[in-house]
Amino acid sequence: MKYLNSDTGVEIELAGLTEGKTKFYRQALEKFRKDVDWLVFEEFVFGPMSPLYSERKSRQEVIEDPLYLALEDMWLQLGVQQGMVKAETTQEDHAIGERGQESRGRQAADRPNAARNRHVAATR
Repeated sequence: MKYLNSDTGVEIELAGLTEGKTKFYRQALEKFRKDVDWLVFEEFVFGPMSPLYSERKSRQEVIEDPLYLALEDMWLQLGVQQGMVKAETTQEDHAIGERGQESRGRQAADRPNAARNRHVAATR
């Protein structure tokens, strides 16, 4: 199984997930596709009951786990789609920031309907 975000080109191999973690990944993917609130998604995938932390001895093990990386990418993509996270920084944004002027980025209301633009897929 593979995680693929066609918007950003992020591709993460998820081979070797346990049955429980595969189920958890699919639940997270379903929540993502339903455009749940960004903070609700965050609590689900990174909260204390998340299976990401089971059988892990260190924080390093968690953040290097391909499942963690896929869920983090979904979380960030959801944040972008809901206007909570800025999609990208352009050269113009840097220049504007240096001059102390207002950002010219699009507002969340100007963005396409996130529910219609799900470009994250679970592949085999």
